[in-house]
Amino acid sequence: MKACVPSYLALSLAIVFLLGSPRTVSAASATGTPETVLRVAYENKTQFPYYMGDTQKVMSEPGAAVELVMLLEERVPGLRIEFRRFPWKRCLAMLKAGKVDAIFNASFNTARLGIGEYPWKDGKVDSSRRLTTISYYLYAWPDAPIEWDGSAFANTDIEIGAPLGYSIIADLEGLGVMVAKARSSMQNLRLLAARRVDAVALQSVTADFLLEENASELVGIVRTEPALRTKPYYLMLSHQFKADNPELSEQIWDAVADLREERLEEIAQSYIAKKPNANGQSQPSVQ
Repeated sequence: MKACVPSYLALSLAIVFLLGSPRTVSAASATGTPETVLRVAYENKTQFPYYMGDTQKVMSEPGAAVELVMLLEERVPGLRIEFRRFPWKRCLAMLKAGKVDAIFNASFNTARLGIGEYPWKDGKVDSSRRLTTISYYLYAWPDAPIEWDGSAFANTDIEIGAPLGYSIIADLEGLGVMVAKARSSMQNLRLLAARRVDAVALQSVTADFLLEENASELVGIVRTEPALRTKPYYLMLSHQFKADNPELSEQIWDAVADLREERLEEIAQSYIAKKPNANGQSQPSVQ
């Protein structure tokens, strides 16, 4: 009978593993707190300086927002971060399905309330616990028939490109213009370069970077003023994670707010001071 003990033990351990939560591991942190794994997804395209590399890999210099989310491990006891990268629309779908626990950078719109959770306070989204703030601008040829005054288009008989799955699409449709959807900011700029759309609506942090890095291909395209929209961006949590971990979820959002104030500008400037090469890695720029 003694020879059977290891078999029973192995079977018991296997049952515990199969029944256990995929977000909680049995190992304890240095403080003795059980570890909770937060599976975090973000877009597999460069959004300088927030995340780097057109790849599913997490780069060695991953971007300012990625580094900030990494720092949650230091601020929230027992939290461990696992990163994954996908096209943005898939990030949203995986959050809704509970296949990942969090995504960033996500702006707020009411349609996304069915996808995941934002930080709330007094019955509304708590922008003080945002991860960052980003502006959308229109990019066009200097002679384009774009008449935008900051609140409305004087001429709505135009077609504007925007990245698939981005919240700006609903904003543009609400303003009465046609929207052409492409998979990435770079594809939108190429549509514009080929004059297949009248303008594109892009996050300036990404578009300005792409225009500089691809100046010979995109020569002549300009950013128009004023901004189209300026939005707070959040770390969204899945409905499932929030329901299972209500107190931990609030801790995470509180830590995001603190880290944004304390570290984001410093980390972002470290990327701005470097010139990324074609592979998304950074190298010192020549002054």
